[in-house]
Amino acid sequence: MRRRTLLLVASAAAPLPAAAHSELRYSIPPTGAVLDRPPELIELHFNGRVQLTALRLRRVSGEEISLPRRTIREATSEMIALPPLAAGEYRAEWRIISGDGHPAGGSITFRVEPRHSP
Repeated sequence: MRRRTLLLVASAAAPLPAAAHSELRYSIPPTGAVLDRPPELIELHFNGRVQLTALRLRRVSGEEISLPRRTIREATSEMIALPPLAAGEYRAEWRIISGDGHPAGGSITFRVEPRHSP
């Protein structure tokens, strides 16, 4: 009886595996990038399978840039086509549902500054 009690106490004290929430590993363009020409795509790469439920692109001034509709699917990466962008600063805001069912979100910022010829 004592041995069984010790086993129960020991198993209750053992650490449980942590639930792995999905997170953004990297993006293209990377956050903080200064680009000499507008990107044609935004790529989001996650550490696990997610469902990208929302992506909004805004100029820092607040104006929202319309993006094409896309099908929500489970994947580890997403590539979203962008319309032609003017020079300026942008913020892409994303929301996901992780494989474990938890919602998450974040944003990346980038700036388009065309180089001028001398």
